[in-house]
This record gives sequence, structure tokens and C-alpha cells, in this order.
Amino acid sequence: MQKYQDALLANIRKQLEIWFESGSAIPGVEAERFLHSVKGTSGTIGLTKLYGISGELLERIRHRSEDEPWEPEKLRTFMIELIAVCYEIQHQEAAHSSLVTAENDQSGDQPLVLILDDDAALLHYLKEELEREGYYVIATVNPALAIHYFHDRAPDCFILDLLIPEQDGFEVMDAIKEQIRKRYIPTTVISMDTARETRLRAFRMGADDFLDKPLDMEELLVRIQRQLKRKKQLDELLFIDELTGVYNRKYLEEAYRTLCLDAQRIQEHFTMAIVDLDHFKSINDRYGHIFGDRVLAEFAAFLKSHMRAADVLIRYGGEEFILLLPRTREEDARSLLKRLGDAFGRIDFGEKGEELRVTFSAGVIEIVEPDPARCREWLELADQALYLAKELGRNRIEAVNRDAESKPLARKPRIAIVDDDPIVRALLTEYLLEAIGPGRCGDIRAYKAGEDFLEDGWYREKASYIVILDGMLPGMDGLEVLSHLRSLSESNRYSAIMLTGRSDNDDIVRALKLGADDYVTKPFRLEDLRTRILRLMQRMDFN
Repeated sequence: MQKYQDALLANIRKQLEIWFESGSAIPGVEAERFLHSVKGTSGTIGLTKLYGISGELLERIRHRSEDEPWEPEKLRTFMIELIAVCYEIQHQEAAHSSLVTAENDQSGDQPLVLILDDDAALLHYLKEELEREGYYVIATVNPALAIHYFHDRAPDCFILDLLIPEQDGFEVMDAIKEQIRKRYIPTTVISMDTARETRLRAFRMGADDFLDKPLDMEELLVRIQRQLKRKKQLDELLFIDELTGVYNRKYLEEAYRTLCLDAQRIQEHFTMAIVDLDHFKSINDRYGHIFGDRVLAEFAAFLKSHMRAADVLIRYGGEEFILLLPRTREEDARSLLKRLGDAFGRIDFGEKGEELRVTFSAGVIEIVEPDPARCREWLELADQALYLAKELGRNRIEAVNRDAESKPLARKPRIAIVDDDPIVRALLTEYLLEAIGPGRCGDIRAYKAGEDFLEDGWYREKASYIVILDGMLPGMDGLEVLSHLRSLSESNRYSAIMLTGRSDNDDIVRALKLGADDYVTKPFRLEDLRTRILRLMQRMDFN
């Protein structure tokens, strides 16, 4: 029976590829015949779920005129339940693949664990075990990437091995010791070297815990849970960003609520502004994260020195700050930020005779309806204005055009899917459009081969991209595509997620060394992939 089931899935895959790759309209009668055939065959060979779904779709499609053609995108949307069932049958371990909306997003609530170890098999094991417990894990074999991720992603917990050929764990700890101290990021050392001197040195350099290899997974989980519980308690007590000394994002809701109540009481509007340093990632890349941290701290101090006592300054994340200006109209806020921008742009951050000027862009929105429940809505509008300022050349202040008829601009990374399986391409395309939401990502394109992706000039356009790459492709495989992307001068515009088989440890190692931001093992749950994409979107470089 299995061979007949495999043959049916192969025929479905072939038909979907013909329809969705052609770009031509599909006759209505052809789609109906296809469903009729799938229903009849699946029921005969024991694929009951596929039989049920194809029957339901067949009933729905009969309400349409046979003469009415289908556009490929609309047919893909119509067939998505059947496509999802086919994927489930192919990968029985990933049985739950329900479509969810972005409103159910809780990815930001998952603790982020960063792991550095040169043993790919152990990394793979730790990643799976920790993610099974509800953690979001970034795993790398590359010490330089670990340092980058530590600064860029602000993990909640860091686990590292000491014995790494390229750069030992002590060197990594030395490079991030100030951040470990300022941000309180629980750090656990794992090592085969259990000598007393090694353990003492690790603790002196800021380690919170030390575990011997081989690891007891249950013990590791208990220790991580204990560390993260303590960190959460401290975070809840402290609303202050350790690096800059201003409020952190946890204070935003409370500050916004307070200003809303005050505005309602005195019948006055207030203004929200999102302020973002221009080209900050290039500063980090060129001068290092320690220098970048100094720029951030001095920028925050500069803003604080020009604020009124009632104004609120919040570091929202990375190089992005939020200003809440009570009893301030939009035009006044724009004038203030323009003056501050001119003054800040005259500061020279250069060293050793080299001049370095830093500018900022800002998006401004006047809160005309001070509702404590609408913080996120106003924040998104201010973010759209910030994006407009970036699009118009940076170093400028923009406000939301409330009279504009067109949809407002939003910062939307593009998503590319490169996989030779038409079922996976169709499923991911439709699922990501639904799950992430059209307002949160830009264009989504799917390619069946690495060459097709690279030959399409789309990926070279000025934008930020999340590229989902199948490791095994005919011709140029996913690792070769990743290598090409990382060779580009602006490779930081591309975040890559590799799709790999469970036993492909060598491919995982190569992907991580080439700079893959994450990997997902097949078969995968769609919700897991969505969580990783949303995490990447939080840190995409828009400056």
C-alpha cells in the first residue's frame, strides 16, 4: 500500500509544481478534476485525512463556475489545507501544522539561550532538548559569531565550551565580560577540563555556573531554569537599561499609561517619537561593539541632557529609543528633534585623528486619542514614520501623514524560500503570508533551485531579506547559496535559516560556520519556523 501512497503524493507534487510554476491561469474544470481524482484514489489506498480534505474542497469548488479560471496564488490559497495534509503524510512526526495568525505570537516571550560549542552533535542535541522545554536557542560553532550574537541578540542565558580550537572560551568571555556584568546574562561554562584552576578562572571571569562534560541534561535544565528565574526577578525589579542608564522597554507600557491618564485629565495631547541611530550596524562592524556601546551611551546622555523633567526616554532595543513628550504637539516635537539632530550631528566620535559623525532619524506621532490600551497601535504608526525618514535619506524627522489614502509604509523584510519540493514551497508561502501577516513582511518569493534564486535580481535590491534555504538542492545546494550571500559586501542584509535533515551534522557545522542565523531540522513544525522568523525580524537591520 505504501508504494501507492507514495505514487499519489508524487503525482500531487508534480501537478502543484506545474500549476504554481507556470504563472498561467488554471481552468476551473481542471482543478475540479484534480480534486475528484485525489479523493477517489486517497480513499482507496487508505489516506483517510487526505480523502476528507479533498472531498470538502470538491464540495466548495462546485459552487464556482467550471468556466471561471483560477489565478495560481488564489488556487494555492484554496488548496492550502490539502497541501498541509500532504506535508503531514510525508513527515508523520510533524503531525501538527495548524495555521495560526500573528495575533497568537508569543515568540518574544521565549527565553533566548545562546550556545557556543565546536561539537555539532552536542549542539544539535542541546538545541532540540532546550527547545522542547520552550526555550528559543541560537547555536553556533564559531566564537566570533557567538560574540556577535551576544551583542546583537541580547540572550537571556549563555552556555559555552572552553575548549574551542579557533578561540577558546576564556577569550570569548574576556571579549564580553563587560556586557555580562552590566546586563546580568547568566553564563554557564561546560567543559571536559574540570581542573580546580580552570573552574576558579571561569568564575573569576564572570561565569555563574560550571558543568562537567558529559552533561546531565536534567541537571542542566534545572540550573538554567533557576538562573532565568533569578534574572526575571531582577528584571522585574529594575526598569533601567544597564548600558545607557535610561528606562528599558519594560517601562514603556507603564509610562504610556501614565501619560494617557494625565492627558485625559487635563485634555492635552502628547507625542511619541521613535529615534534610531543611522547606519549604526556599520559602526559596530567597523569599530567594534565596545565602541558602538560608547556611542549608544553618549547618545542617551545627550538626549537626557536636553529633555524636560516630565519627558520619558526609553531604550526600546539596539539603537532604537522612544521619547514620550507630555503636553507636546507634533510640530513642536519635530522642531525639538530637528534641533537635537543638528546638535548631535556636530559631535565627533572619531579617534586617532579620524572624524566620525553620527546622525539619527525619527518618526513622530501625536497621541490624539490617549487610550491606555492603544500603545502598540501608536507605536506602529511612529515606526512607519521612522521608516519613511529612513527611506527619504536618513538624518531627518518625519511624522505620519494622517490624510494619506495609500496604506502607510512599514518596515518589511522580504522572505525568500528556496526548496525543490513544490509542496514545501506552496505550504511555506501560504503559511507565512497567513501566520506572519501581510503588514509585517514584504514580498515572499519561492524558488525551486539555488540558481533560480541567484539569477533573479530581486535579492540584490536594497532591502533586508530572510532566506529559508533547503540544504539539499539539485545543482547548487543551500550551503553554496549561503556562501555566496556571505561573500557579498552587504551580507548583513541577509538572515539565513537552513532546512536540514536530522542526521546531517556535517551540513549543520558548515552552515553555522558560513554564518547561518538558525537552522531547522526536517520534518519541522510550521509554528517553530514562524517563531524563528519572527525572532529574526526583531533584529533585522533597518538602519
